[in-house]
Amino acid sequence: MWGFLDCSRYFMKFGVPKIVLDNASMAVASNEKVGLLAAPGAGKSTIIRLLAGVDTPNSGEVIRDQGGWPLAYGGGFRPEMTGEDNVRMVAGFAGLDADDFCAFCAGFAELGDAFFVPLLLYTGAMRTRLAFAVSLGVPAQTYLADERLIAGDPAFQEKCQATLDDRLETAGLILVASNPRALETACERFAVLSRGKIIMCEDIDEAKSLLTFDMQHGGEEEAIEDMLASFDLA
Repeated sequence: MWGFLDCSRYFMKFGVPKIVLDNASMAVASNEKVGLLAAPGAGKSTIIRLLAGVDTPNSGEVIRDQGGWPLAYGGGFRPEMTGEDNVRMVAGFAGLDADDFCAFCAGFAELGDAFFVPLLLYTGAMRTRLAFAVSLGVPAQTYLADERLIAGDPAFQEKCQATLDDRLETAGLILVASNPRALETACERFAVLSRGKIIMCEDIDEAKSLLTFDMQHGGEEEAIEDMLASFDLA
């Protein structure tokens, strides 16, 4: 099971609380494919970081399954280490055979000799290839994704899509995105991050309508006013 229980997460931005979650709750089974629509800048990455255990809430509880893995997340890579050494480090975290995992990642990323040089010499595209290889090489029960499911040149995108489709035959997915098209084909349930709350919707059309309404009517500004009032600062 994944989700949030009365969870709040905010931080200060230019002296004003930036609200991501405000006493929000959500429950998702580990094998479900759920899409969460959020306005640009609403905190999509923060939500994935909370679910992945990289970030912590200000209050409430994050419900986290042991079988989750963030898709294409390279935030844990050490730039001074080689691609191979980073992959071996991840293998240790994930409890995988390091040699087998290295063989998969090297073949999938197609970095050639660059697999054996420090990441600080990588381009952004090379880091993305390695990040996708690592995440798709881990046998996750639930994938956690922020905005994009595939990336890279057309050939690499095709390989990522085919591998991800194969993984999602048995694994779940929590995808947080601003573009509804990113959710339509990958997800079966839909929700919207609205004024710090997570609202489950009947279908993608309802989710799109709610997101559009919030963006047109200043949902974040109202949420900030509510939180300030709760602090007796408004």
